[in-house]
Amino acid sequence: MADHFLAKSRVNLTDCLPSGDGLAIERFETLSRILDTGAGAAVARLFAEPLISRGNDVASPTIAWYTEFEGEGVPFSELDEDARSELGDVLSRRLATLPDLITDDEDGALLAAALHTLTPDSVWSVGGRPVILNWGMLPEEARTDDRARQRHFRTTLGRFLDIPAPPIGGDLADWSATRKAAAVGVATAGVAALATAGPAAADARTAKFASEGPPPASPPPTPVPAAGGRLPLIAWLPLVLLLVLSGAVLAWLLVPGTRLFAAPPPAPLVTDAEAARLAGSVNEALRARIAALEKALDGAVCQADGTLLMPEGITIEGMLPPSPQTPMQAQGNRVATTADPILPAALTRLIAGADGTEPRTLLQTIEARTVMVLVRSERGITAGTGFVVGPGSVVTNLHVVDGALPDGIHVINNALGTARPAEMVKTSGPFEQTGKDFALLRVADMDLPAFQIYVPDAPLKGLEVFAAGYPGDTLATDAEFKALRAGATDAVPALIVTDGTVNLEPTLAQTARVIEHSAPISKGNSGGPLVDACGRLVGVNTFVRRGSLRDLNFAQSAPDLVAFLQNTPAITSVVTQACTPEILRPSVRSAANAEPPQTTSTPVLPKLVKPAP
Repeated sequence: MADHFLAKSRVNLTDCLPSGDGLAIERFETLSRILDTGAGAAVARLFAEPLISRGNDVASPTIAWYTEFEGEGVPFSELDEDARSELGDVLSRRLATLPDLITDDEDGALLAAALHTLTPDSVWSVGGRPVILNWGMLPEEARTDDRARQRHFRTTLGRFLDIPAPPIGGDLADWSATRKAAAVGVATAGVAALATAGPAAADARTAKFASEGPPPASPPPTPVPAAGGRLPLIAWLPLVLLLVLSGAVLAWLLVPGTRLFAAPPPAPLVTDAEAARLAGSVNEALRARIAALEKALDGAVCQADGTLLMPEGITIEGMLPPSPQTPMQAQGNRVATTADPILPAALTRLIAGADGTEPRTLLQTIEARTVMVLVRSERGITAGTGFVVGPGSVVTNLHVVDGALPDGIHVINNALGTARPAEMVKTSGPFEQTGKDFALLRVADMDLPAFQIYVPDAPLKGLEVFAAGYPGDTLATDAEFKALRAGATDAVPALIVTDGTVNLEPTLAQTARVIEHSAPISKGNSGGPLVDACGRLVGVNTFVRRGSLRDLNFAQSAPDLVAFLQNTPAITSVVTQACTPEILRPSVRSAANAEPPQTTSTPVLPKLVKPAP
């Protein structure tokens, strides 16, 4: 998703033009692919990305518009005359590539819908670059009356395109023929008018064209034959040259390896069919998890000091019950747990390492080893996540740093205190082609500790995991991130850590071994660590497959990361033994001072909701 919020529109969804089985604004990714392939990235970035909120009985639907460009957005009408002229020229040049694409049988209808905008102020300037909002929409009058639609188009994007309004659900071939005929007629009539009436008449005709649209097409002038009824030989020269040029182009196209058509778009990371299959498997995993929790809680008893004791005689975190009379049970002491507790302890109580004799919690371990990756590219400044794998070595996703300008990569976290420059050492990807999405960065004079990498002998399914990173939806309101982007290199945004469970370990496209887990991640988490309760790295968070009911979160596997890091300067530590967490014992109330329990029977626990089949 584009990073920079531009504006929010309160809309009536009936104003949104249909496309396929839904609305044109719901097909932004398809529109971007069509434009990027047929007209180039600069044209694709003209259209702002919509985030639709359909509202409810109280609130009206809204659309939040985002762009890849950095800078303040200003509506076209609020620009000064010079800025409007310059922006209009840029927009006209880029839109000029679209009319020919509209005639495409497969993609033309979506492009035609996208060129209709709701209001004349749907064009904005963002840092001097044009961006189109409220596209794919028409007010009611323009939707039901073609003449009104033509007038509306001439006051919106038609100001920058010398074409009639493209059809909505009409015949694209007929529209194309009409457009070309109108262009010939306008050119012929314009030359004649200027030759006979002078500049004043030309200005009057321009004003008439702006208000009434182009006049009917006129037939092209008939060549005057030479004496004897035949054209002179010189008149055939342009036709001969055109035939020679056409033959040369055709011969070039027939040369092996010449690309007659643009390359097809890359296949999606997860197809719809595969996503449906994975979602079904995730549902099964969740049902099994719920059943295990219900079984574990069956017969559990809440003791007088508030401890929930399982039938096996251990706490829900896998410890022996606390005993104030035992010195090792005192608050702050480290206590071993079972390898598979029913629920993990809090991040601030799980022990993931030690610094001398002082224990280090899992949260401290993750914070010390995880960094934000800042990238400056032609798209502006973007952010992702990375983690330390060895002295001066940071791993992230290739797609996080792809396209970075020279000296355009920096990393930062609380331990570093300030943004440090980084350079790429090795990359592998893109994921769609190779099943890998890794980048290794070198950061000079960085002495942060590194994650151990856990390469298990057994499947990870059911393992409790934690995802760390800098999700974009959180950064959007983070004051430190705003200051960092503004140039305060010592501003450190907050690290976000979420927890979940490994649901599946599927293989995608027969090449990529991945981990599907339930720890929530989003854009900005890319390249961040997925760790177990002992603080060992088990995967690299890479992408999310968004669904109507459930998001599928994917991380690349630790074995693939270890293979990528071979023959690099990174000095990694790989472990294979399963995790047996240690926990800081919380405070324990004395049974004598404890309040009497409300009941001596099995406590009433919150009802666990099972997923829909």
